[in-house]
Amino acid sequence: MRGNHRYWRRASRFIAAGAVTATAFAGIFTSPAAAANPDWRTYLIQPASTNVKPTAASVSAGTATNVQGVTAQGSGTTTLTVPQGGRPTTILLDYGTEVEGTPTISVQSHTGTPTVSLAFSEAKSWLTTSSSGTVSGDSGYGPRTTTIRINSNATLSGPLVSGFRFETITLSTPGTIVLSGAGLRYGGGFLASAADYQGHFSSSDTGFNRMFYDGAYTVQTNMQPAGVNGASQPSVLDGAKRDRAIWSGDLKIQGQNVADTLGTAGNNYVKQSLLTLITASPRGGGLNADTFNRNGPYSNNYSHWTLDAAVDYYRNTGDTAFARQVLPWLEGQLTYDAGLTDSTGLIVTTSGTSTSGGNDWDFYDGAKTGVVTAYNVLYYRALQDMAYLESNLGNSGQAAIYTATATRVRNAINANLYNASAGRYYLSASDHTTLAQDGNSLAIVFGVAPASEYTKILASLKTLWGAHGVAPFSGTKYSNLVSPYVTGFEVQARYIAGDTTNAEQLLRLTWNQMIDPTNPYYTGTFWENFNPNGTVAASRTSLAHGWASGPTPIMMSHVLGVQSNGPGYSTFTVDPRYGSLASAEGTVPTPFGPINVSWTKNGSSHSMSVQAPPGTTATVVQPNGARATIEGGAHGATRTLTG
Repeated sequence: MRGNHRYWRRASRFIAAGAVTATAFAGIFTSPAAAANPDWRTYLIQPASTNVKPTAASVSAGTATNVQGVTAQGSGTTTLTVPQGGRPTTILLDYGTEVEGTPTISVQSHTGTPTVSLAFSEAKSWLTTSSSGTVSGDSGYGPRTTTIRINSNATLSGPLVSGFRFETITLSTPGTIVLSGAGLRYGGGFLASAADYQGHFSSSDTGFNRMFYDGAYTVQTNMQPAGVNGASQPSVLDGAKRDRAIWSGDLKIQGQNVADTLGTAGNNYVKQSLLTLITASPRGGGLNADTFNRNGPYSNNYSHWTLDAAVDYYRNTGDTAFARQVLPWLEGQLTYDAGLTDSTGLIVTTSGTSTSGGNDWDFYDGAKTGVVTAYNVLYYRALQDMAYLESNLGNSGQAAIYTATATRVRNAINANLYNASAGRYYLSASDHTTLAQDGNSLAIVFGVAPASEYTKILASLKTLWGAHGVAPFSGTKYSNLVSPYVTGFEVQARYIAGDTTNAEQLLRLTWNQMIDPTNPYYTGTFWENFNPNGTVAASRTSLAHGWASGPTPIMMSHVLGVQSNGPGYSTFTVDPRYGSLASAEGTVPTPFGPINVSWTKNGSSHSMSVQAPPGTTATVVQPNGARATIEGGAHGATRTLTG
């Protein structure tokens, strides 16, 4: 830790005080392999205070001295000079990871009334220099370049700047300025301390650990507190830089991420985001799915993501008041859907932006129209969600209706959109050629595909794998940009199917490049999309995008193996996927208290400790497939299982 900046650094050292081990979880279960897991706090990369200083500085152009003086580890003053008739002087500040907030410069002295311009970017290569020598930031939304006229010796600040890693300070007029400091006051996101993490994960695989916490920080940079940019409520936006809007498809991943890491410290961000979308929707019509330049429809499948994210929130929190509040709107979505179906019971989407439209996560590809597999799998999921919600709210009759409709939809998807000989779902009823990563992955994740077909479907999907990730579609009809968002669903599908080896390989193939500090696009946060060769397509691309944070909930739900069954984890399952790991341990926050799980693997032998909170019931799947039940009772219960 250095200076008043005090970054939590990834480190090899073990912080003995408060170390997270299996012994701390259960009190009765200790294993050398589990104890070797590093303290999870060593993986936190966010600033430890709101006063943030750069970690490195360099001279990009012109004349400047002691540029390290403005960094967290530096001392003394930094001087920028432009001679009469000379070119501008620019220094480059590197914060080491994604940050956001109000930039500041502390001027100790100056000559004349110099003009200083600041520019901001997530990637260094996206900073551009004009013919006059002035530097501009990347093409994200909001202020990426600002100008400050120096007329006093003081700490001066610019406007709030959304996510960036690099900043330039350019003296563009003749004269000298002496800086005693530069940095930013962190703001615009949720700056979590170690104490804010109610959920933790640690394993024998340091790469997986880094993915978990980088994913958590990604979403925290997207969490906008009330009062920022005029917001009346806290919300979870899609990206730190852009769009800085609520999008329900993103919220599907982000909501689970917040539940798994921050728990009650972040739940209201998710709740208010959902209420913003849902309660502004017309009852009996499709649900709103975003706040990007409007509060209205985007597409039919994104309306379903709104519904699914809302039911997930109820699964995680057991917030019955919320569930009853939004129920009329969610029921209205399915009433609206019924009017979009054809004779087979499947939804037909149209072109354009509407709640019947076929727009999707790949907005650059345009709408997919007709009977689309992915959209109908989401329709099936929405029906199952509503059956779950109605049943838990005491509406068993309505739940049965939704269940029956869901069964018909699943059967229709498999009868009309699945090619058994090829082992793949068609992209749509009219496109039997394109292999789509999303529809095939979601068919497994949401239980549409028969288990007997998993192996064939996953083999088909592997034909889309490349050197840096997965092409989301075969052929050339659609963009080949790699989508970490969709790839997260394929990872889940592989874990569900028991294809643990390829699930792990796909995690590393896609996210290892994003956790590599030497990568030129590294921000400590996860990227919206990228090219098949691993480069990032354009400077407008977000390098801190919440929908790419899938590894965080995946580590909890599949590697640690904890999944909610009853509202608020009143009942839950523990079913780990061990794979190549020697051990894993973690804490899942719930309204009943923390669920603590640790497991170790030594050859063919496994040991597992599960602590069920008071008032809950756990179903534990042992390595041999046998199931054990743990009743939390009045005081909670811990059980150690071996096999």
